[in-house]
Amino acid sequence: MKNKANLFKLLRESCETPREVFAVEEMIRKVEGKMPLIESVSDTQKKFAGFKFYRKKSNNYCCAVSLHRFIWIYFNGEIPEGYDIHHRDFNHDNNDLANLELITKDEHQKIHAAVKSTRRPAKKSTFICTVCGCGYEAPNRGNNAYCSAECKKKSKLKTCTCENCGNEFSATIGSSQKFCSKSCYYQYRRRYEIKKCPVCGKEFKIHPSRKKIYCSSKCFASTVKLREPRTCAYCGKEFSARINGDQRFCSDECSRNARQVRETKTCPICGKVFSTVKSRGKKYCSPKCYHESRRKK
Repeated sequence: MKNKANLFKLLRESCETPREVFAVEEMIRKVEGKMPLIESVSDTQKKFAGFKFYRKKSNNYCCAVSLHRFIWIYFNGEIPEGYDIHHRDFNHDNNDLANLELITKDEHQKIHAAVKSTRRPAKKSTFICTVCGCGYEAPNRGNNAYCSAECKKKSKLKTCTCENCGNEFSATIGSSQKFCSKSCYYQYRRRYEIKKCPVCGKEFKIHPSRKKIYCSSKCFASTVKLREPRTCAYCGKEFSARINGDQRFCSDECSRNARQVRETKTCPICGKVFSTVKSRGKKYCSPKCYHESRRKK
């Protein structure tokens, strides 16, 4: 461009505010291809063209965009889709324009993969597989409990017994699978047994898993008012209760007192004798002993 220096001089003279001065100087730098100064504010922070960039775990300096990508866009425009900016010397701190290169993402991955393959191989040690028991060599990192993916898959399986046919099958640990196949599941669903109604004496079909006692709601309703003699579980006094109910105590007072009955137990972890409420079913003297028992399992 002819008279470039005169044009730049006129632009600089026409500026009235600091913002206009900054914009003109940035435009002149782009035209001349001069690299603005990259200021190192600290070990984890750099400043370029008025923007602050912070160091990430990948060792790249980022703001909304990575610093090396921002520098490329600053001078050469937008980066095409499917392309990356590569550091020629593999140094993320050297963001000079001459050190940056526009290449495809596939080429970028191949370059870095080739560099990784030339690095010193990781030290290997001999481990014993917890499933098959065979020895194998592996790097000293990660989980070295299994020799293969197949053994790792087997470690997550448990042996169960089918509730329909009685055959053993494998299921994932933690699953609630009860049948070896869908056919066994449907056969179990179709199973029925014959029960006799204790009120009218009528026989009726019902699945074994159900706890139905009466043949109809009418027979059940007729037993609501029927009562039977029972003995209080706390004071031993006899009282009358509904046949269908689960009442165990003669009064609310006996029920409250039964919840406060204490008993003496021995901790199975530390052997300490302690007192606890009987209804709670507490086994250990303290949370520390409880967590210790969990670790032993």
